[in-house]
Amino acid sequence: MTHTPHDMTPVFSPETLGFQEGLDFRQGLERLSERGEIKAKLLLVALSHFAKRGYDGVQVREVAEEAGVSKPTLYYHFISKEGLFRQLCLVSMAASAHRIQGIVKPLLEVDLKHPALRREACQRLGRDYLRALQEFPEFTGFILRSIAVPSPDSGFRDLMPLVEKGLSPIGLFIHTAFGCDFEQARKEMMLYTGIFNALVEEKLRRPEYDANDAEADWATARWLRGLEA
Repeated sequence: MTHTPHDMTPVFSPETLGFQEGLDFRQGLERLSERGEIKAKLLLVALSHFAKRGYDGVQVREVAEEAGVSKPTLYYHFISKEGLFRQLCLVSMAASAHRIQGIVKPLLEVDLKHPALRREACQRLGRDYLRALQEFPEFTGFILRSIAVPSPDSGFRDLMPLVEKGLSPIGLFIHTAFGCDFEQARKEMMLYTGIFNALVEEKLRRPEYDANDAEADWATARWLRGLEA
């Protein structure tokens, strides 16, 4: 049987979600949903269901009913449950990549060879990155984990290169600031984001946990100790 590649184009771009107007991922979907965009409504409902129950625990019928549409309508727009989840991944990854690009771009204009300015830029990156993750905690707490460790009856590892591409501005910052080669910068990027992702996952487990600037500074210092050792 011939394998048909999955469509890797997100149904909504960051611009469509209103990122240039200051909206975050969820706010963008909510606005589109209020305007009658069925795909946005389905993604919004699916986000809640997948985050609470995991991929295998979600039934298409429940998502469709809560969104106020029929199962055939959901299948018309997304083909299958896997198609629905893949689009949730693609749209959220595009949104996350856009956000990270905006965080890193001004930092690359700093004199990163100056030790004090470089440390200040690292601290600023950490604080802004943690805020961005908390705008959409499900991305860190569920979607990224589902891509890295896919369900036994569905595979999403082919999305991992898109995750790394979205994080690549952080790798470029590390390469520029510390002069390491791109492969080493990639490894440090994954270590760095893993530390910050853990803070958000802790926040999801314990809502009372305050993932604030002080925690971001701690995470940055922890990462820098390893990098500069």
